[in-house]
Amino acid sequence: MTVVDANPSVWEVLAGRAPGTPVGPADPGLWRAVSDRLNPARAMPRLRDGLEVADLVSARGARYVMLRSPDSRTPCYVRLTPEEMKLAELMDGDLSVARLVGEFARITGRLAPEQVTRVVADLAGNRMLEELPLDAFRPLEQVRRVPPAVKIASTVLAFARGRRVVLAGIDPLVSVLYNLGGRLVFTRVFAAILGVLGLAGLGAFCVLWFRADQSLFLVGDSYLLGVVVMVLLNVVALACHELGHALAVKHAGRRVPAAGFLVYFGIPSVFVDTTDVWMAGRKQRIITTAAGPAAGLVLAGLMSLVGLAIPPLAPLAFKLAFAWYLNSLFNLNPFLPLDGYYLLMDWLEVPNLRARAMAWLGARMRRRPPAFGQLDREGRIIALYGMLSMVWLLIAVNLFWRLYVDRISGAGTGLWHAGLGGKLLLLIIVVILTAPVLYLLAGKGARLFRSWRRKTAEANHNKDFPQRLDVLRTSALGGLGADALADLAYDATWERPVDGRPLIVRGSAMPQVYVVAAGVAEARRPGDPGGVIRQRVGTGGVVGLANVITGNPSSLNWYAIGATLLAIPATALINAVGELPAPPPAELAELEDLLDESPQFSTLSAEAYLGLTARAEPVPLRPGAAVVLEGPGDAVVVASGTLTRFDGQEIRRGNVLGPFGNEEPGEAAVARTPARVWLLPRLATLTPLPGSDAPVSGTGAGRVPPIAGVHGTGAYPPLTVPPGPPPADLDPEVDGRFERRMWWLVLIFLLFGLLLTGTNFWPAPAWAEMPDDRAMLTVTNGSALVTVDGEESRLDKNADRYIGAGARIATTKDSAVRLVFRGGAASVLCADTSVTIGDLLSPPGHPVAPTALLTINRGRLLTDTSSSSGAFRPLTMTVNTQAGPLVTAGAVRLTVEPGAAQVASGVAALNGTSLPTGGPAPACGDGTSLPVGSDKSREQPPVAVTDTPSLPSLSPSDSASSSSESESATPTTTRTPRPGTTTTNPGNPPVQTTPPTQPPTSPTQPTEPPVSQSPTSSSTPPVITREPTGEPTFTDPPD
Repeated sequence: MTVVDANPSVWEVLAGRAPGTPVGPADPGLWRAVSDRLNPARAMPRLRDGLEVADLVSARGARYVMLRSPDSRTPCYVRLTPEEMKLAELMDGDLSVARLVGEFARITGRLAPEQVTRVVADLAGNRMLEELPLDAFRPLEQVRRVPPAVKIASTVLAFARGRRVVLAGIDPLVSVLYNLGGRLVFTRVFAAILGVLGLAGLGAFCVLWFRADQSLFLVGDSYLLGVVVMVLLNVVALACHELGHALAVKHAGRRVPAAGFLVYFGIPSVFVDTTDVWMAGRKQRIITTAAGPAAGLVLAGLMSLVGLAIPPLAPLAFKLAFAWYLNSLFNLNPFLPLDGYYLLMDWLEVPNLRARAMAWLGARMRRRPPAFGQLDREGRIIALYGMLSMVWLLIAVNLFWRLYVDRISGAGTGLWHAGLGGKLLLLIIVVILTAPVLYLLAGKGARLFRSWRRKTAEANHNKDFPQRLDVLRTSALGGLGADALADLAYDATWERPVDGRPLIVRGSAMPQVYVVAAGVAEARRPGDPGGVIRQRVGTGGVVGLANVITGNPSSLNWYAIGATLLAIPATALINAVGELPAPPPAELAELEDLLDESPQFSTLSAEAYLGLTARAEPVPLRPGAAVVLEGPGDAVVVASGTLTRFDGQEIRRGNVLGPFGNEEPGEAAVARTPARVWLLPRLATLTPLPGSDAPVSGTGAGRVPPIAGVHGTGAYPPLTVPPGPPPADLDPEVDGRFERRMWWLVLIFLLFGLLLTGTNFWPAPAWAEMPDDRAMLTVTNGSALVTVDGEESRLDKNADRYIGAGARIATTKDSAVRLVFRGGAASVLCADTSVTIGDLLSPPGHPVAPTALLTINRGRLLTDTSSSSGAFRPLTMTVNTQAGPLVTAGAVRLTVEPGAAQVASGVAALNGTSLPTGGPAPACGDGTSLPVGSDKSREQPPVAVTDTPSLPSLSPSDSASSSSESESATPTTTRTPRPGTTTTNPGNPPVQTTPPTQPPTSPTQPTEPPVSQSPTSSSTPPVITREPTGEPTFTDPPD
């Protein structure tokens, strides 16, 4: 196992040092070594053999070049402009950096020493130059000895924080899979077929979800086994996701060098290295990024169709489809640096999209400028991305709420009452599902803690002084005197700006300069096409130096990306630098006019321009006088007259001669006429600071291969053109199309989010995560006593739990309890009712035919056995009463008491005898009624009954009492000399009923015999006459 941890600093590489070697923060040898390496008289860069070059086109039509180092295991990549590539091709080991500056001016028509230095540094830092020692690129653990215990602990901690753990190279395996059929997936016909199947599968998944016959967290009625299976299936889903990325890389004709494990947003995950697709262009990058989520969505759809078509495979297929859908939706989230975000990055090619969008949203929430209408086109695209992220959060909240209501709450009900082990398992489920949020919160907490520790340490200004001084010594200000650096360090303060938030706004004054201690600062000009970066300042660089010295406002907008800055007050810097050397005012004006006229100086940074004017010296020439350049980096610009070069070419006003990069000074030209030239010494290292040759732009972006996370960082390689002016072949209309399409995306996502919000009013199935042998009890009013395994507990209103065979439920006065069975059948226990739960079964088969056995001890039970899911048949319920077992068949609505029963609709039998139907809607009489299910006869809402109606009684009573009650509209029971059941109803003819055909199943003889009742045509309950002995007598209604 190898932990990839190669992160060399560009300047450590240039100095020939191994990465991570402790040189001490105050070691000036590092910078001197770097300066020596880039000394125009000595540095002779040469490209390595075997570099791969790809000519590509950006989203806005600009051409660029990608270079890949010849390293097979850990290649590096660099993005260059075509002109920079021509410069790199000149690096044959014979030309110095100073000569390359002159050659680049010949190629581009402009003098850009900072750009040349950056290109050399980028090539050097990415192992593309021959002159670098190989030892500088060995991993840290090979250079520095670390105790084994510390190494193991640091490895584990790095893995937990997202560091990649590379296991093996998998390119041969991916190539085999691609050749065996993976290539078909990327054909248009096959992709269209898979897309149709994916859409159909999404519909099938919705059907499976709302039918609720399959559980997510249950396997064989075990939540523990269900969680284990879901975790394993999630690993399968992640592996298939990464396989989709890998196959797309092979489809692009690139390599997949490595694969391994990592913890990503708190979730154990796998990864494949897809960085080689950077050599294939924007379209292939988009396909590669989209292939992972697309693979998950298609496979989830196929599994959903399998689960719907083959019921025996439905439990596993449903869980696997859920894992794939969850993984895909999580990765498509544009709010986090995941596939969704990188899809937009590859499509728009706007740098630091997320950081800048979040900074703008934060500013607008605090009502700070700029408003949307004040933004340029790139700013509006970034703002639209921020809006899209917020809409996605709305979608994510809706989906999680649906998941919680439909599934998590059900699993929580089952586990919360399962003892300490159940509560711990419930906690594990919640942690797994919310791992990304918890991971982000933990990271935020760790950053806040580190920030607090830093601020505490920095609060002691004297104690923190050496650290500030070390940063200044190794920066572009390191050439100042020791006393000046000490004064600056004393006045300097630390700043860590929010990523993407404007550090300096164009047109604003500069009260301080910023030394970049870590990270990157980038600048762009408002109105530039999207993706253009004018300047980039890395570690050791200084931001705003020329503006503070000259007092001019900034002409650019500056942003910090992961930066730690040292802010120095402007007055302190001016006092430390002192007065810069410069020509007299008249001559300075002449020089500035000359530089402004010459297009070769049009792209110089403000610091380079200031350094140029500070060093320039006027030189008058007589006809025939020779122009001799004393240094390899020196040059001259012609102010007047005509010069003849050594090759016979004539040079006039505004033309630049040199630098030539020669070791020995020589004659560069001869004056043909009286001429005046300006000598520009050390042109390859322009800086306005006396005594310093360090570039003000610092080391640039630290471009190293990604070692953490699934994706590389936005700066490696940069998704934008290298810093500089906009390319000439850039299409400015592309941003307009991007803006319009972003508006459509926001609108579509918003409509989808509102649709999901509407579905939240759809009631959730209560039995989705309930074991097969359980029913869900909910106290809808008052309180109830529930006895489970001999332990009695009191449940208050809105409390719920799962109960099984042997449980006893007793409602109190003015209370009610609802029981929900698998499939949606429901029973209501009215006030002062006691019921004992028997066997609850859901035998295998499709549709599922659940059965339930209940014993009513007292009170009244309202029951609806109809199913609200197409995956279930109506509940077959058996209720043991004092008169015997009452059994339902199909969808039935009835009211049951220990000695009475009444069927409102459906078929029910008492001791095998069918009971008449047509009775009133089941109700308790205190305003509690049976909820309306799927039966059409219950489309009208039930009427609340204020007086509890009496059901047909099964108990013998006195004749006097019976005759008295028969005068009223209440059921009456009278004795007759022989057995039989005769039912009469005032105002209706008698209806013949059949006697019982089987005895009660109760172990003891019931005190009240069973009764059969006939339907009535009015709301008046029937009068039931019970014959204690003899055969039954039937009275048929007249024809």
